[in-house]
Amino acid sequence: MSGTDGADPPDDRDGSEGDGDADARGDGGPFDRLPVDVAVVVGGAVLVGALVVGGVVGGALRVVLAVPLVVFLPGYALLSVLFPAAPPADADRPSVWRLPTADGLGWVERCSLAVPASLAVVVFSVVGLGAVGLTPTTVAVVGTLVAVVAVASAAGAVRRDRLPPGVAYDVPAERWGAELRTRWGGDGGRSRLDRGLDVAVAVAVLLAVSGLAVGLAAPDNGESYTEAALLTEGPNGPVAGDYPENLTAGESTELLLTVANRLGTDATYDVVVVLDRVRGTNTTGSVTVLERSELSRFTLGVGDGREARRPLAVTPDLLGDDLRLSVFVYRGEAPASPSAATADEHLYLWVDVR
Repeated sequence: MSGTDGADPPDDRDGSEGDGDADARGDGGPFDRLPVDVAVVVGGAVLVGALVVGGVVGGALRVVLAVPLVVFLPGYALLSVLFPAAPPADADRPSVWRLPTADGLGWVERCSLAVPASLAVVVFSVVGLGAVGLTPTTVAVVGTLVAVVAVASAAGAVRRDRLPPGVAYDVPAERWGAELRTRWGGDGGRSRLDRGLDVAVAVAVLLAVSGLAVGLAAPDNGESYTEAALLTEGPNGPVAGDYPENLTAGESTELLLTVANRLGTDATYDVVVVLDRVRGTNTTGSVTVLERSELSRFTLGVGDGREARRPLAVTPDLLGDDLRLSVFVYRGEAPASPSAATADEHLYLWVDVR
């Protein structure tokens, strides 16, 4: 018996036709037996990232899908690198929360610490994007989080593979199944009141997550917007002031138009510049256009999270006092007769033309 026991390890290490366990941790490499949680975490992050960035889903469903990517998956992946081992068997109980130690980290502690760790990853990701000169747009933040999850999960899988058998952390799926069978299958010493409380807690958690999704999705339209401004050249650069009040017919006056895209995707804008003779109304404060001269019309492409600047050479051809110089900005094609009611952005100046 002793001779047989001593001969087995060299045979397994030589990579000869051994049993399945030797092949799993032998020549196949660290990813020959990929942990289930690594595949689920990375696959979930990539899927959610593709759905969110691609605009496949929107509203509350988009938030529900994005919440795990923001508040759980990055932290879970990071903890797999920092704590690749499982705690001792007597400490790894789902009913006991323990501070992380060098001995390892159980699934309860991992799930609990994954939330604050994820929030820290999000903060550092946004700060890092700003440090390298990138705007923290939806695409940039989601792409960074997916990359963090993928890299950290791979590093954690390598660290687990290098630990001795039985020491590396693994998802206790079998124990979860046994606990569920104990709770819900048969009597198990649990009363109807206990089971009812379990259902109530589960429903409360579901409602809380749903409320969070609806609350975050409600201002979605307000967070996606286009911002436009008219500027003039000042001594130290463009400023929002010192606008011309008196123009001369047939002479060009230079202004600067800026359009910032905060829509979460690239956009094309139609810009129409007009000079209107208007008549005001005392009751509603609105104005009636009596005469209009279209001065220019052009298209402006702006990338997501970027700002485009376009010089405007305004050459008026109407004469009069209190004329309204308007710049209408449309996302997409502008109508033949633009108005403040239909434009995404309406910028205007009051000028006198001689």
